[in-house]
Amino acid sequence: MKSKTPGLQRPTLKRVVAAALAATLAIQPYMAAQAANHPLTAVRDVNIIDYVVNVDWDYDSPPTQQDNPGQLLDRAYITQVIRTVARSKFTATEGRHRLGNVFIYKNGQFGNNVDIRMINKSDRSAANISGWGTRGQTSYNYLAYSGAFESVDALGKVINHELGHYTYGLYDEYVEAGAALKPSDPGSPSGEDTPKNTAMNNHLEFVSLSTPADYTNPAERKTAQARMMATQSDGTGGSAWEMLTRPPEQDPEVARGQGRTFFEAFRGVDPKTLNLTRPTTGFDADLKLIFAPAPVFRDVIVVDRTLPAARLADLMQAAKTLIGQAAANTQFAIVASPATGSEPVAAFTTADAAGKQTLTAALDAIQADTTGAFNALTAFTKAYELIGAARQAGDPATLHLLTGSEAQVPAEAASTAKTARIAVSPLGLTGGSAEARAIRAKTAVLQSKAGASVNLTQLAQLTGGAYNSARNGAEAAKDVTRALNEVHAKAVASVRLDGSDALAANGSFSTQFRIASAALDGAVDVESYFDPADAKKLSFSLTAPNGRVFTPANAPAGIDMELDAAEGVFLVTIGTEASGRNGVWTLKATSNAAMVDGLSVDVSSASRLALNGEVTGGVLATVNTAPTLRATLASDKRIKGATVRATVYNEDGQAVLENLVMRDDGAAPDLRAGDGEYAVSLKDKLKAGEYYAIVEANNDGAAVIASLGALVKGARAEETPVEAFQREAELSFTLEATATGVLGTGGAPTPPPTPTPTPGSDDSGGGCTVNPDGRDASLLALLGLALAGAALRRRLRKVDRG
Repeated sequence: MKSKTPGLQRPTLKRVVAAALAATLAIQPYMAAQAANHPLTAVRDVNIIDYVVNVDWDYDSPPTQQDNPGQLLDRAYITQVIRTVARSKFTATEGRHRLGNVFIYKNGQFGNNVDIRMINKSDRSAANISGWGTRGQTSYNYLAYSGAFESVDALGKVINHELGHYTYGLYDEYVEAGAALKPSDPGSPSGEDTPKNTAMNNHLEFVSLSTPADYTNPAERKTAQARMMATQSDGTGGSAWEMLTRPPEQDPEVARGQGRTFFEAFRGVDPKTLNLTRPTTGFDADLKLIFAPAPVFRDVIVVDRTLPAARLADLMQAAKTLIGQAAANTQFAIVASPATGSEPVAAFTTADAAGKQTLTAALDAIQADTTGAFNALTAFTKAYELIGAARQAGDPATLHLLTGSEAQVPAEAASTAKTARIAVSPLGLTGGSAEARAIRAKTAVLQSKAGASVNLTQLAQLTGGAYNSARNGAEAAKDVTRALNEVHAKAVASVRLDGSDALAANGSFSTQFRIASAALDGAVDVESYFDPADAKKLSFSLTAPNGRVFTPANAPAGIDMELDAAEGVFLVTIGTEASGRNGVWTLKATSNAAMVDGLSVDVSSASRLALNGEVTGGVLATVNTAPTLRATLASDKRIKGATVRATVYNEDGQAVLENLVMRDDGAAPDLRAGDGEYAVSLKDKLKAGEYYAIVEANNDGAAVIASLGALVKGARAEETPVEAFQREAELSFTLEATATGVLGTGGAPTPPPTPTPTPGSDDSGGGCTVNPDGRDASLLALLGLALAGAALRRRLRKVDRG
C-alpha cells in the first residue's frame, strides 16, 4: 500500500524494519541528519531534504505583500519563492542537497515547529543556528525590510541564507560596519571582518559556500564563520566546506555545544580539491510543493494493559483528558497491548462532542492484563496500519504511548516510527519497581530482531515527540495535555507548573503566578487536574493582584470558572478583557475530605513567548560533550536579561539538583552572551539515569529583546524593554554510563575518525540575525549505539561461556 503522503512508502512492517535497521547499522556516532523539528521534515535517499513551511497569512484568501500592494501572496507566489530556495540550495551545495517534498501550512500553523517561517512584516530575517532537529527552533523570513519589500528572487535567496544557519550551522561571512569585535560574541560579524564572496555574505550576488581558498590570505581570515569554526590557531580550517565535511565532534570547542548536524551527502568530499561548478540543472527533479490548508491530526492512543489496575486507571484518566482537550480537527484511534481480542479498540473517530463520548466509552472498556506482555512492535504496527489508511498529504500523526516509566521498547519501534514520519509521545507513570524495570528491558530486547531497546526519552527524541513522566493521574492528565499542545504546536506558553500530594481533610494548596498584559500573554488558562473521585471534595478560589477573591459564584466579567467533574479538571480562563489582570495571582484549592490522589496545576498563556529547554551531551552519541542544561526564551525574537533557574529531579520525583542558576553571559557552557539562551553545566553532577528538569524564567522588567547580528547594510536593532512576565518549562533527559561528564565515568569515548575524502576527486559534480541555538540531532545514532551494544553483549556472553 502506498502512503497518501507523497514520497513516503507504506511497505509492510517487515520491510520498514529491514530498511530502518539497515540504515541504523550503517550509522556512525556523528551521523545525525535524521531528527527534525517537525515530524514531516526529513532527509531522504541521502540527497533529498523534505522541509516544512508555514506562512502567517491565508494563502487561499491572500493579502498583499508588506510594502508591495501589487503582489498577492497566493499559492503561485509561494511556489515561485520556494523554487528559488530549491535552486539556491542545490547550487550552494554543489548538487548534493536538493529539495523534495515541501509541506506548506497557512496562518502560522505549528508556530516555530517548522523549518521555514514566512512572515508578512518588515523586519530582519533570522535563524536559529543548527536549529535543525530541535523543537521550537526555526528560520524567520520577513517579506520586507526597512520599508522595502523583498522581490521573489531576493526572498528565496534570503531563505536559503537562513537555511545555511538553521540546517548546516554556518555562520556569516560579511562585515558589519561600526560593530565592535566582542570576545564574548565571536559568532557575530564585526566592522573588522574581511567579507567573502559567498552566499553567507551577500546572498543576492554570490551563490556558493566558502572553501579553504577563501581563507588562504592570513590577513583575510576575519569572519564570524572562521572565529567559530577554524580548527587551527592561524584561523584556517573554518571555511564552510571544511566544516560541512567533518564530524561535529571535531569542531572547535567553542562551537561544539551548538550541536551541528553532519549530513551524509557531504561524506567523502575533499574541500581542498573541491571544484565549484555552481550547478542548476536538475534542482527541481524531486521538488513537490504540498499545500496543506486544513490538516487533520491523526493521533493513536496506545495503551499498555500490563500495568496494575490502579496505575492503569491513572493512565485512563490522562487518556480521557487528552481526548477531552483535543480540538475538532483531531481524530483519535485506540490500540491496546496485550490485544483486547479485537483491535483496534477504537478506529479513527473525530474529536467532536459525539466522538469524544464514543472514545471515552472505549477507554472505559479497557481492563488491566497483568499476566500478558506489552509488545510495542505489534501495537505500533496496528497504529501504522490505521494511520496509513486514513492519512492525507500534510496530515501530522502522533502515537500517544501510555505506559509505565520503567518501560523500554525495541529499537525497531523507534526507527519505524521515524521512517513513517510519526511522532511518538510517551507518558510514563512512575511507581514501577527495579525488578519491573529489568523485566521490561529484557522483554524489549527479546522482542527486537536486533536485540536492542530504547527508553521512553530516547523514543520521543528520535521521533519528534514529547516525553513526560507522572506520579499520579492528576500529573498524567496535565502532562498529556501539554504533550498534545506541543506536538500539535498550539500557541501556548507555560507560565506555571505546580502541584501537591493528596490533601488531607480540610487541607489546602496554593500556587502563585504572574500574568502580563493581554498584548504579551493573551488569554490565560489555569487548569487544575485531579482524580474525578475527588471532584466533590474540592473547592477553588482565585485571588487577583488587587486582593479581590473570586469563586465560581462571583466570577466577574472576563473570568470564567468551570468544573468538569467527569474529567477531573477545574478550568479558569482569565480573558484579555479581564480588569486588573496584570500582576501576581493566587489559585487556592481546599479539600473538605481526604483526597484519593494528588493535584496538578498548569497555567498557560496564548502566547508565542515561550521558554524551551533541553539537555545536550551526556550521551554516547555526542562524543566529548559533557551534559549541559540549556533554555531559550523567545517568541519571534530572543529575550535576554531574565532570571532563569532550574531544579533537576530523578525519575521518582526527588530533587537532586536545586536552584541552578542559568546564565547568558558568554562564559562556558553558555555559547554567546546576551542571546537569550541560558545555560548551566551538569558535568560530573549526575549519575547515569533518567531525569527531568523544571526551568523557571522571571522578568521583573529588566529583560529586553536581544539584538543579534545585522543585515549587511542595516543598522543594529534597538533592544526594546519587555514587561514583567513569568515562564516555566519541563523537560526529560537521559544520561548514559561512560558518556563524557556523567558522574562515575572513568573516561571519554574515542572520537570517530574524520571522513576520508575520495582520492583524486575534483568533486565537479542580505545578512541576518543569527540565533546560535541548535542541538545535536544525532538521534538515530542512539539506535546505532544500542545495536552495537547488543552485539557486544552477545559476544561477551559467548566469551564468558567459552
